[in-house]
Amino acid sequence: MLRRAAATAFSCGPRRGLLLAPGRWRGRACVAQRRRCGSQAKPVQHVSTSPQKGMTKQEQVHEFISQLRKPDYITVSGNRARRHFGLTKEQLETLETIEAPNPYRDDTTAYELYWLSDVVTLALETKTEKELIERYKALLLKGRPGEEAARRIYGMNFTGTDRWYTNPSSETVEGKKSIVQGLRSNLVIFGGKLLASKYTGSFALFADAMHSLADVSNYLYRYYSITSSQKKADSNHPYGYAPLRHICADRSFVGLLLVGGVIPVCVGAYELLELVDLCITTPMDPYLSMLSGSVLLLSLAMEGLAMRTARNEMQERSIRHKPKDIMSEATFLEARAGVYGVLVGMSGVIATYVLGSAIVEVCASILMGSIVSAVAIGLLSRSGTMLLGATLPVERVTTVIEKLHADDIVVEVYDVKTQVISFDTVRFKAEIHYNAEAITKRRLGLHRVPSLEATTLFNEISQVGCETAAEDWLMRNDAEFLLAFARETARLRDIVRKELSEYENVHVDLNIW
Repeated sequence: MLRRAAATAFSCGPRRGLLLAPGRWRGRACVAQRRRCGSQAKPVQHVSTSPQKGMTKQEQVHEFISQLRKPDYITVSGNRARRHFGLTKEQLETLETIEAPNPYRDDTTAYELYWLSDVVTLALETKTEKELIERYKALLLKGRPGEEAARRIYGMNFTGTDRWYTNPSSETVEGKKSIVQGLRSNLVIFGGKLLASKYTGSFALFADAMHSLADVSNYLYRYYSITSSQKKADSNHPYGYAPLRHICADRSFVGLLLVGGVIPVCVGAYELLELVDLCITTPMDPYLSMLSGSVLLLSLAMEGLAMRTARNEMQERSIRHKPKDIMSEATFLEARAGVYGVLVGMSGVIATYVLGSAIVEVCASILMGSIVSAVAIGLLSRSGTMLLGATLPVERVTTVIEKLHADDIVVEVYDVKTQVISFDTVRFKAEIHYNAEAITKRRLGLHRVPSLEATTLFNEISQVGCETAAEDWLMRNDAEFLLAFARETARLRDIVRKELSEYENVHVDLNIW
């Protein structure tokens, strides 16, 4: 029935077929006059209200005049309506608004748009066409080169200042407590270890002191990285500064490997060769052995405190179903390596005192350095994987794909790619084959025929009496379909973000296939 009605309605001109997405006819006077049935129809020029790349100012003025005389069925922002057509906020409040997904934010804040035909009509009610053209020419002369393009860059306007919608790239300070505790623990004991190792000549104390030196420098550097990663996203880093955590952590692990691992192992190996060649077996003084053991015992307590703090942070993230943080994990593993190293060192000191040979303690210091080296290499491997941008686990990606595929507007999902940018930020990209009919039915509420919605559609199509009116209806219809398409795409993005809710920042790119 609807197809027969469309054929009859369009009989005054070439047949265009039926698209089940009619617009609402507001009927402003100038729009009715602009496309009155029986008038000579001119070829439609589908041009944007924004200056294109390479356009001269004269071409931009010509484009503006074309839109004044025959505006396309497109929407414009309130900012453009005020700048290009001289409308005020109070005047815009009298126009119909179209809520579209906000292009600058990932939340549910709506972005208000206006039909260009309404904006032109209202502007011509307060100013003449000549006045609007002269105003637009003055705006072009006043504007700076590249101003319009710069306004579209995330985080900037043409002056280079931050936009209002920029957000912190990482609002969390995960790992900060454990880093502060680890720094305190190592600062308290580092000086004592170094002095005691020099006084007693204990190789185990020297190896533990080198580990503490590496920890102190690393914790300071990581503390800086956590502070820097909380900077707001800007035009230079639109995805934020959160990756700084992994960059700084990776560099700190190199320092841990060299200072806390390689140096003690090399020094211990050199001393071991000398002791073996000279066959030196000198009993250790009981007082010095007790001093070395006491310092190591204090170190064990401080490392245990840092390890407990880091473990509590990791457990809190696990309870909240959040992904692991490299900072807390690194502090935990380093502190645990320190605990194991201290236990090995204490065993070496006791064995040296009992056996009367320093070779045992030298071997213990080499083992302590080896433990730290192994931890550093493991952490380097983890941070390297994060810096390369590892994908999400297959089971997580599969769940998201199934959710998307279950939606009625999705026919198929292709070429899914994910990238973990940082512990709280992830990107999801997919090619989506959309179901245009499902989008149209959702927009119109047209889920069955016959129905009240179908009757309304039939009556509206029946009002189309000539080719010009049919063209007018089709252009408006397509414009409203694009708006509905944008809203549906935003809804799919929300589905992805909900499924990946363990990440605080989820950047979703859904492309049309």
